[in-house]
Amino acid sequence: MRNTTNLLTFAFIAILTALAIVIVWPSDPGRYLPDFFPWPKGQGVQVGDFDRETMRLGLDLKGGTYVLLEADTSQVPPDQRDDAMEGAKDIIERRVNAWGVAESEIQRQGSNRLAVQLPGITPEEARDLIGRTAELEFKEPQRDEEGNIVCLGDAGETVTVPPDTVDVSGNPQPAYLVAVAGEEGEGEHAWFCVPEGASAATGEVQWVAAMGIGSDGKEKALTGHFLKANAEVRLDMGTEPLVAIEFNSEGADLFEQLTGRLVGLPMAIFLDEDIISAPTIRQVIAGGKAVITGVSVEEGRTLSIQLNSGALPVPLQVIQESTVDATLGDESVRRSVQAGEIGILAVIAFMILYYRLPGILASMALVTYISVILMIFKLIPVTLTLAGIAAFVLSVGMAVDANILIFERMKEELRAGRGLVAAIDAGFARAWPSIRDSNVSTFITCGILWWFGDQFGASLVKGFALTLAIGVAVSMFSAIVVTRTFLRLLVGTALAKRMEWFATGARARMPAAPAPTPSNPSPAKGVGFLDFVHRRGWYFLLSLVVLIPGIISLLVPPALKAGVEFGAGTSMTIRFEQSVGAEDLRSALADLGHDEARVQRTTEGDFIVRMGELEAIADVPPVGPAMPSEREAIESGLEDRFGALTVRDFASVSEIVSREIARNATIAVVAAAVGILLYIIWAFRHLPKPWRYGVCAIIAVLHDTLVVVGAFSILGKVFGMEINTMFITGLLTIIGFSVHDTIVVFDRVRENVMRNPGVGFAEIVNASLTETLARSLNTSLTLVMTIVALLLLGGVTIQSFLLVLLIGVVSGTYSSIFVASQLLVSWEEGDVLRIFRRLFPRLAPVPGS
Repeated sequence: MRNTTNLLTFAFIAILTALAIVIVWPSDPGRYLPDFFPWPKGQGVQVGDFDRETMRLGLDLKGGTYVLLEADTSQVPPDQRDDAMEGAKDIIERRVNAWGVAESEIQRQGSNRLAVQLPGITPEEARDLIGRTAELEFKEPQRDEEGNIVCLGDAGETVTVPPDTVDVSGNPQPAYLVAVAGEEGEGEHAWFCVPEGASAATGEVQWVAAMGIGSDGKEKALTGHFLKANAEVRLDMGTEPLVAIEFNSEGADLFEQLTGRLVGLPMAIFLDEDIISAPTIRQVIAGGKAVITGVSVEEGRTLSIQLNSGALPVPLQVIQESTVDATLGDESVRRSVQAGEIGILAVIAFMILYYRLPGILASMALVTYISVILMIFKLIPVTLTLAGIAAFVLSVGMAVDANILIFERMKEELRAGRGLVAAIDAGFARAWPSIRDSNVSTFITCGILWWFGDQFGASLVKGFALTLAIGVAVSMFSAIVVTRTFLRLLVGTALAKRMEWFATGARARMPAAPAPTPSNPSPAKGVGFLDFVHRRGWYFLLSLVVLIPGIISLLVPPALKAGVEFGAGTSMTIRFEQSVGAEDLRSALADLGHDEARVQRTTEGDFIVRMGELEAIADVPPVGPAMPSEREAIESGLEDRFGALTVRDFASVSEIVSREIARNATIAVVAAAVGILLYIIWAFRHLPKPWRYGVCAIIAVLHDTLVVVGAFSILGKVFGMEINTMFITGLLTIIGFSVHDTIVVFDRVRENVMRNPGVGFAEIVNASLTETLARSLNTSLTLVMTIVALLLLGGVTIQSFLLVLLIGVVSGTYSSIFVASQLLVSWEEGDVLRIFRRLFPRLAPVPGS
């Protein structure tokens, strides 16, 4: 069928594939491909200002810091809170851009939170840069009614000194103010009162807002709002760093008024209630230019960025934080890509061996699919995470599933005596409802996953959902357009005459008009099929045997071993340069005040340490170096004891966030089940009692969910395996896959019911299961191949997720054949009511009553 339409479509596919390969070809192919061949280097795509040289990678692949900030909006009027949050987001974006952080992401989470992803910077830099309000205030000494400067003594008593007795020459006066330098490195000065006759300072100066008359004639406080956005770090006399600032015209006038009345007195500069400098005013300063001293170069750079970006309209605190070492991210990329390549090659080999010539065409279509989807990821761009790579490889299996559905239908048509052209068209037409309905259930799952991840800024979950959704959408194009075009171009060639290359038992026919006989063997005609239905009692018993150990484990507290996301606390992965034992590390952590710490050694020699929530995660340090955080204290203590170390991964979750994650996870699972139930009822609305199909599918989903949760409960008690957000992601994915598999069987039941009126329902279900058995097993096998490859060779971060998928795919395949379909038959034939009558004969309703 080499007509113009097919040839033009093929040309479009060829050009699209070639273009996609050029765009996505890596700049360093040796990292991902065998090194025995001199692969050319990719250049990406550059069109004007549009430049995409590499894929955009998430923090788990690139390294960096994720911070979840919560705003205190209690002092903001309700109708202004949304604007305040938008203002905070805009200011943080300006700060991040000024810092030069590439590919950062700042997103709103809910009504009062901001999720910030900062590749390539440390948590300390992140908190300094984005967490501070950066409200700059200028203050003067407080005075009493007589004009004396007021100080507050250690015992709370008030001490005063005259305003003209400041000690600026080192010669003490009868009563005076004295400036005392802060501790080394603090970069600040404190002023104290020394009363007449006292030998030492007895009280610290109290500061009040420095006020002046504004351009509108009203009294105003001098703050950072009057600064121009051109603060910069300089070196005083080439040695001491300082921050040069400049006021706008109104601010310059206020500053001149302030310095005019404070000649000979100190003026304090505060940042977010912390004093950073308190110089003595030597003369009136006109022109609006000043400097802030007492900062290091890095502190000055951060301060200048904060001042130029503006003060945050609301105070923010850090409630969740995670860090990934860049080395770990790079290793995860390489290993995951290589694992994906192995999985995809295994799928291609299986397709060719099992489906022969159509399998070769499907493999060619798979090349187009992979190239196009990666091009989409690169051009949008989609931020790829480790879970996103897993979703991509998973979508390859689902893309193959669409081809499997089509090829199985084609084989049926060919064995029924149809010609190749008719078999191709009928195969695609009759496979389409299954492809459509199963993929819609996956889209529903992806939508709920996106919402779940968006609620608490889980980029891994959102990346997985987006990648899988795009992959499923492109897979439909690949199967319906690309594979069909390849098959149609094959018609009329010498290869098309070899029917045995398409299906065993197919009769060679010319590609002429279709035979009038039904393409699908009717169950009523006595065609042989496996007897699934009459053994359904044994299948239900087998399910109980599998479920009972997990249920017992779930009843023994704790039902599941919660990770930091669900239990609050801290997890960090540490690599030591020297050999360290697990017991030694556990002892060292106990000495540092964390005897609750759990230590686990990985196969790579790293240590995963889990402990309670560290103090001060929500505290943002002042502009000068603050007291070391608890994390820094732990790292320093371990380094002193064991030598150099690298924190490869760090995550800390507050109790507030952990409660919300648990709540949202429950909502997500329930919402996925309800959404899929409603869609199945709608899809099967033309059949009698369509809600039965939806209920049976959901029962099968609950069966698979209980199998996975029970297995993880046992694994948690035996091996200490924890559940985290990726566990929930895997669980939601399994819900989608289980329904995806069940819908394919139910779709064949629907077709056979409508085409064979009068045939017993049990017989129809039996025939439908027989006809879809190869598809169910083949689809699961291709998915298992890709999952196992990732599980064995991919990153540690998503191992729990992959284990969920592996258990869930096996269970989902079983439940679609031996649970969901059998429940339909049991319901139709009244098995439950019959058992009820046997157990409770007196309570059972009498027929006809």
